[in-house]
Amino acid sequence: MLDVKFVFILMLVLQVKGDCLTGKCEKIHFNVQQHAKQDQELVGHVFHRSVTSNPAQCYLWCINDCRCLSINYKVKNETKYCELNKYSHLNSKNSLKNILGSIYYVLLREYSTKVQNFILSYSILQSIFVAFILIEIKSVYIYVYVYIERVKKKREDGQLLTNKTFPFFENIKMSSKRIKTPTNFKEKENNCIETIETYSFLINFVYKGYNNIVPCTGDVNCGNGCCRNSPCLNGGTCTEVCESTSVRYRCSCPLPFVGKHCESWLRRSCQEYKLAGFRRSRLFRLIDDSHQTFRVFCDFDSEPRFAWNLIESFNLSSKDLFQKNVTFYDDYQAISGDDPNWQAYLIKRPNLLWLRNHSTHWRATCRYNTDGTVYTDYLRASLEHFDIISDVPSDDVAKCRPFEYVNIRGNECRNCTMKTWYKKGHFPLHTDSSKQADCDFDGNTPNAAVKNEDNFGLYSEVNPKFRCTSSSNATTQFWIGGTL
Repeated sequence: MLDVKFVFILMLVLQVKGDCLTGKCEKIHFNVQQHAKQDQELVGHVFHRSVTSNPAQCYLWCINDCRCLSINYKVKNETKYCELNKYSHLNSKNSLKNILGSIYYVLLREYSTKVQNFILSYSILQSIFVAFILIEIKSVYIYVYVYIERVKKKREDGQLLTNKTFPFFENIKMSSKRIKTPTNFKEKENNCIETIETYSFLINFVYKGYNNIVPCTGDVNCGNGCCRNSPCLNGGTCTEVCESTSVRYRCSCPLPFVGKHCESWLRRSCQEYKLAGFRRSRLFRLIDDSHQTFRVFCDFDSEPRFAWNLIESFNLSSKDLFQKNVTFYDDYQAISGDDPNWQAYLIKRPNLLWLRNHSTHWRATCRYNTDGTVYTDYLRASLEHFDIISDVPSDDVAKCRPFEYVNIRGNECRNCTMKTWYKKGHFPLHTDSSKQADCDFDGNTPNAAVKNEDNFGLYSEVNPKFRCTSSSNATTQFWIGGTL
């Protein structure tokens, strides 16, 4: 008979809806058996892992940490582990994997605008704990019952409560220590201890005093407790989110700060991001001195100490968009300027000029989007000696230009000159490896060029052995950047 009473009490405690002081109430459900996804686990989103006693305690920790949207519970070598996830299968579907022995729970939240009376709710809950005492559970539960009475009296005085009001709750929250287990309970039945902890959290969760809470969207305010401890840093504003499948709060960050908690700040170039410790090449948001932001793809992996900002990329089939009227040293019409991509992209000129002031080098690559950096079919030059952005070319359309490194189809040279075409109204920036003239680079030795072969631009005559023109989908990139 004891088992039946315990299950009934557990269901009541974990489905109580609290008073709604701010207009929207949160109700959290938990059933250790019905809500379990056996042999499943959310992979790749764990932010905290620790030893636990049972799934109920793990679920409580998730409730108590507003970053948490789901949990993984697993037993290995008789040790029980709790993993808190910052996502759930509802917003990261591909992350839920079949893993034998794991149990997955999503944090089940329900929101309502119906206001419920505080004293009535707690009268019901007091009866629940009287039921605990009637089945002869020992003094620890009597203490919890007294704790509830104190909450009721405080509320009748019209005060709003915080977790610091009661040391009993603070100890549970901060240390997660278990209350002494009654001796007349078997090991598998002591989940009721966690029920007490869960209920203690719900008391604090429903009644609290807030500062600087931003209303939810809609005609009511949201209150779920997640902004109480001011999780947003650097002047960020916290907004509590009352949506059952969403994050539980969001931070609105003043520039230049960004991140989930406004913990990071925007940098001025890819070089600064790499210097700050970022290592994965990807899109980043940059900021200029007037607090205007823009996105750039950053490459951190190509060369030691170098970081590169993508300024142009196009595939061979889009070459007509990047012809004689597109030069970096004069005004041009940006192409997908706010949306860096590999098929047809040309950065906005004001952003290009900003990056020029923070760069020392430029380079050209082939098929970076599919191959990464490959030093076959690769150029690098110093902006000091060949500035493609600030210096306007003379009347000479073709000229021997200095490069730090040139490789075309395996023909290479270092610290050498190569014949280069670059003049608005005549030619976009490119080379012709079939013509050496008086320059150092020989594009025919040891691997011969085709007649009038264009490289790194123009592409009137192409060689399929040159990686940038190996197919209609092959891409050409231009970058500016520098060393740290």
